[in-house]
Amino acid sequence: ASYEMCRKYYPELFERVKEAVKKGRWLADGAMWVEPDTNMAGGEALVRQVLYGKRYFKEEFGVDSELLWLPDTFGYSAVLPQILKKSGVKYLVTQKIFWSYNEGEQFPYHYFTWKGMDGSSITSFLPTSYTYDTTPETVQTVWKNRVQKRDLDAFLFPFGYGDGGGGPSRDHIEYLEREKDLEGMPKVKMAGPMEFFHDMEAKGGPTQEYCGELYFSAHRGVYTSQAAVKYYNRKNELLLREAELWCSLAREAGMQYPKEELEEAWKNVLLHQFHDILPGSSIARVYEDAVREHKKVQAAGTECLKNAMDVLAFGKEEKAVTVFQSLSWDRTGVIRLPEDFEDGASYENGEPICTQKTEEGVLALVNVPSCGMVSIVPSKPETAKDGASTAAPVSVREEDGTWILDNGIVRAVINSMGEVVSFRKGDREFASGIMNHLALYKDIPRRYDAWDVDSNYREFPVELEQNARVEVVKDGGLRAELNVTRTISQSSFSQIIRLDAASDTLVFDTTVDWKELHRLLKVEFPVDVETLEGINEIQFGYMKRPVHRSRQYDKDRYEVCNHRYTALADESHGAAMLNDCKYGVSMDKNAIQLTLLRASASPEMRADNRVHHFVYGFMAWEGSFLESPVVQRGYELNVPMQMAEGACETRSAFGIDRDNVILDTVKLAEDGSGDFILRLYESKRADTTARVRLGIPAVSAALCSMMEEEEETAVMEGNELVLHFKPFEIKTVRVKIERK
Repeated sequence: ASYEMCRKYYPELFERVKEAVKKGRWLADGAMWVEPDTNMAGGEALVRQVLYGKRYFKEEFGVDSELLWLPDTFGYSAVLPQILKKSGVKYLVTQKIFWSYNEGEQFPYHYFTWKGMDGSSITSFLPTSYTYDTTPETVQTVWKNRVQKRDLDAFLFPFGYGDGGGGPSRDHIEYLEREKDLEGMPKVKMAGPMEFFHDMEAKGGPTQEYCGELYFSAHRGVYTSQAAVKYYNRKNELLLREAELWCSLAREAGMQYPKEELEEAWKNVLLHQFHDILPGSSIARVYEDAVREHKKVQAAGTECLKNAMDVLAFGKEEKAVTVFQSLSWDRTGVIRLPEDFEDGASYENGEPICTQKTEEGVLALVNVPSCGMVSIVPSKPETAKDGASTAAPVSVREEDGTWILDNGIVRAVINSMGEVVSFRKGDREFASGIMNHLALYKDIPRRYDAWDVDSNYREFPVELEQNARVEVVKDGGLRAELNVTRTISQSSFSQIIRLDAASDTLVFDTTVDWKELHRLLKVEFPVDVETLEGINEIQFGYMKRPVHRSRQYDKDRYEVCNHRYTALADESHGAAMLNDCKYGVSMDKNAIQLTLLRASASPEMRADNRVHHFVYGFMAWEGSFLESPVVQRGYELNVPMQMAEGACETRSAFGIDRDNVILDTVKLAEDGSGDFILRLYESKRADTTARVRLGIPAVSAALCSMMEEEEETAVMEGNELVLHFKPFEIKTVRVKIERK
């Protein structure tokens, strides 16, 4: 991205850079579009970071980038080795792991094989800084103080002014010239990082291996700081996913695929995943710009999506609407219909749909096939009475100062503070204490305000007034809602607690006018589950992390990153918190504690003092985690059904016969061939063979790298792909279709 800015605004300088690259005086490498945060960026976003980054280095500099250079990123997701390996990237260099000022467990290696959550591995080197000077004292000290003394006879040593944007000076070079072979010192060789890795491989390569994520024992506050940019990041990642899928299908109906518009939008999202933007550690001006740019992405993505849906809903039957849902399983949910449907609704085949008139419009309980669409027309079938449903209707009633929400699947009891004192599914009680309990803490990190949440925050709780007001907003039928209003210290808090017909998820739709300084807000759900590890969703899978504090490794993980869900489970049952834009979470024994907001004072004074809107949910299940619908519910909370005017035949473009295999991305190939690119992954750490139904005119398919290069023919039986997934494996498939 920095090169592209140079090319755009300083073309003459850019040509000089290109000439320096050709002469070997400038190293153009790094593999990604920016140096991103790798914990919160979504899975497809990390793929695009490499896809667009490698392509740019190749096209502009003739470099096939095999090195991921992330000197300052705040922790490294366990999915990275697989993404890098399947993108042709062999090596990783970073250094932040050694910032252990919070007395966390010392990382043991500099040079090692990093093995990710799926078993993929890449070679990594971790220096301890990206701004070394080259004085004899520094060179000697770094060599003597390296943490890995065995199996390491060389050290990658990035020198220069670095953090301020400056490279090597004459003094740096002069010292290195004198230190090439100086008695009493390590020998010094000036070379690029690729030469270093090749030299090391010639000696046999790394002997040590590290498995799992590279957890950074600091900067845990970045999962929460600057909540607005995190909200837009999640929403826009998913909006572009939605737009690409429907635009790909609309092209088969004659629409021109908006490749340039979608790529520009993606690159804007990727830019704002830079490791000091998305984490919330930049100055105020950055976030003014970031929100403005995210709104541009929102507008562009929405326009592409609308155009595609208008093409697909081609039949202009009077007052008909088409409902779209992009997830790879059949989906049932409550949606709001236009005013024309106040007398009832049915599918185009005449099958009645349950509707309910409310003050906010007509609600309908609809069924939409996987990656599919159905059309709905106004009607008044005699069999579809207002509020009736094949699913049990939701009821809400007040009893002894509490409110009981019940839809025949789950039963939740809400107290006068808007807290959940009971959550039953079937015969089992899942609450082991007061759930949806808000806790406020004093939060004053000792070193880096926006970056850190120190472990001692729990020692400084801030007492909250018990002053809530609970009102019934919708009293049942297809939807029951309670409105909870209260104050949180200096801030106002309002929340809609919602339960829909046919749903197993209690939803908390929340608005906070946040006016705090140096405060941390969490919401806690203690559940009746005994386990030693919690399950946190990350990109293309999950990480298990300790819920106890037995040793230093466990104590370090008092705040971790999650994506759409965090779950606690044994082999017979479990419970999960879902969210639509929150990343920080802690787990304490049997309690999930989602971090909602922070209030740092530096580098932006009173950061996050604004109105915030976010949604979280709670669900529970019987059976093992593999059998649970947690992954599906996390997607459903984040990915709303879409609606457009017009009609079409009911259609399912894709479907999968295994619940643990997820179709995450559908797009057209980068090469302009019109081929479909499908990205799928196994989500539950389970070796699986899945059949993927193709509702497009496919003629052949091939397994590809993430750079979309064909590697081997995929097995097709009729209109189905047969794919074998190892645990947490990501597959990219190129599907060639019949041309009309």
